[in-house]
Amino acid sequence: MQTQFVFRHMDSSDALRNYAEERLTKIKRYFSDPLKVNCTFSVEKITHIAQFDVTLRNGLQLHASETTENMYSSIDMALAKMERQVRRYKARITNHKPHKGKTARVRQTVYAPDSFEEPETMVEAEQRRAAEAAEAEAPVVAREKEFRAERLSVKDAVMQLNLMHKQFLVFTNTDTGDINVVYRMEDGGYGLIETRGHVEDA
Repeated sequence: MQTQFVFRHMDSSDALRNYAEERLTKIKRYFSDPLKVNCTFSVEKITHIAQFDVTLRNGLQLHASETTENMYSSIDMALAKMERQVRRYKARITNHKPHKGKTARVRQTVYAPDSFEEPETMVEAEQRRAAEAAEAEAPVVAREKEFRAERLSVKDAVMQLNLMHKQFLVFTNTDTGDINVVYRMEDGGYGLIETRGHVEDA
């Protein structure tokens, strides 16, 4: 098991490393293949955040994070959450085979919260219009990243969504070869957005 640790806004700790590695053996026992694990521990004021990202040899990824007021508790709760998902999908995870074929690279951009908000008062609105007339301002980009939209069936995409505890997942549909997005709905169901691979005039 290849394990990498990152400590943010806190000192590096051998005690936390050893504790996390011991707890990770519960995840390792479900898989015979080597695991690649990234562990990120961070402190924000009084909150302690433990995040684990596991990459399996067959390409599937596991993710879990938890926030408490104690890092050891955060580690325990995050890995317990991950273990529940692994038990739920164990057979499908073990039997999953990577799909060969072309995949697309996708860019995700996150904008600052106020990038598209309109001013609340008339005075602010006038000031904003004057500023925009003088110089157009681009939205503030908080962060962005590129990733590959892996080839998955819709069923496996839903599994990957749950294993990573995400709200949505961009993937290449193995049946159509198109970019799709599967997302979690408020009622507990799942939605699917399908593209058709070409652009048409409106």
